[in-house]
Amino acid sequence: MLARFFLTLACLLVTLAPRPSCAQDSGSDAAKDSETGSALVLGSPGGDSAEAPSTSDSVREITKDAAKPRSLLDESSKKLVEPKRLSVKSVSGSAVEKIPSKDSTATPMKPTSKENDKAPTPAKRPATTMSTDNQPTVAESKATLRPIEPKKLIEKASPDGGETFLMRYKFEPGLVVRSEVTYLSKNGTRIDSVQQDATSRTVSLKSWRVIDVEGDLVTFEYRIDEIDMSQQVGAGNEIRYSSKEASDEPPPVQFAGAADNVGKVVSTIRIDGRGMVVARSDTQNPPHLGMGDVTLPLPENEVAVGATWEIPREMRIPRKDGSSRLLKFRELFKLEKVSAGIATISVRSEPLSTISDPAEEAQVLQQLSNGTIRFDLDAGRMVSKDLAWDHEVVAFSGPGSVLEYSARLDDHVVAVDTDKKTASRPSSTTR
Repeated sequence: MLARFFLTLACLLVTLAPRPSCAQDSGSDAAKDSETGSALVLGSPGGDSAEAPSTSDSVREITKDAAKPRSLLDESSKKLVEPKRLSVKSVSGSAVEKIPSKDSTATPMKPTSKENDKAPTPAKRPATTMSTDNQPTVAESKATLRPIEPKKLIEKASPDGGETFLMRYKFEPGLVVRSEVTYLSKNGTRIDSVQQDATSRTVSLKSWRVIDVEGDLVTFEYRIDEIDMSQQVGAGNEIRYSSKEASDEPPPVQFAGAADNVGKVVSTIRIDGRGMVVARSDTQNPPHLGMGDVTLPLPENEVAVGATWEIPREMRIPRKDGSSRLLKFRELFKLEKVSAGIATISVRSEPLSTISDPAEEAQVLQQLSNGTIRFDLDAGRMVSKDLAWDHEVVAFSGPGSVLEYSARLDDHVVAVDTDKKTASRPSSTTR
């Protein structure tokens, strides 16, 4: 069904870096890490997309009860996609502000046992908000990381030359970077005048907590601290869930997987100075979904404005005859400008394989995004990421069928602070 297809995307976005936090059928299977990442992620993200689950089954289900969507910016439907902002303070550039901690004493939600499920009066579910005081120290973090082969960049120097810049990630033990990720989508299908619209909204507060620095290798924990989600299919009732609202009822089944991840370490990730993931604790790489990796990959050499670099990737999709096809893509990055220490980088997902079959094209819509990333050269971290998807496929399920997909992702840093317990420990380079 259409709802399942786009709900899966929204829930994947929540963890951004990790595996999907909800299963494709109902969202009841929680994930084990980006931005993934973000995705809201929010996420995003990251991982070997050749191993990502195909969306072909969902696309085939879409053809059974299709619909034609309105634009994401349609005035008549703004209230369906207007994001609900979380209680955070914004920072401009690299300025530092702390998030209010009035909810810091809230207790994370715990899964109920079968005995509790049978109780006539269930206990009231508290609002879920994590405080930095509840974060484990380095010594208490016992995640086992599996090595990952870093991706290889293809770099091209600027044709115009000019001043060059070396871009590198810079983190200190105990640093906590918090970001708000907003994902909005409005999409649907139409087959022979049968229509169905679907909208979804996810606003999440994610955090990276640096637990170790050794040379240019940085290890951090990725968390989802808060989440607010909603979904509406056709003229049906809007389904909502917020981790900040206490309730006597369990979260809707569609959001159960995402709700279970709130307040937990979703993944422990190790990157090098160029933002390449070299190890992570989750057992499988998350799907790509056109949102990029948990971190922005940076070129090896100093680059001038106009320079480009790209990462090739692959995705295997099923075909009508039962066989499969390996499609090749690339993520193309370009340094557009540098102003006041902030590098503005454009990013575009492009297919390198020829895709002429609309049924195949419908399976890769979510892979093709474009947008802008801002990177603070002095602080050594990403400031914001804005991505957009606007696609239409005609005849994806025979004559008269149309599939449209319109979405927006806004991921920006809202606060930077320090976990004193971790910061007091010496980094691995000084031990």
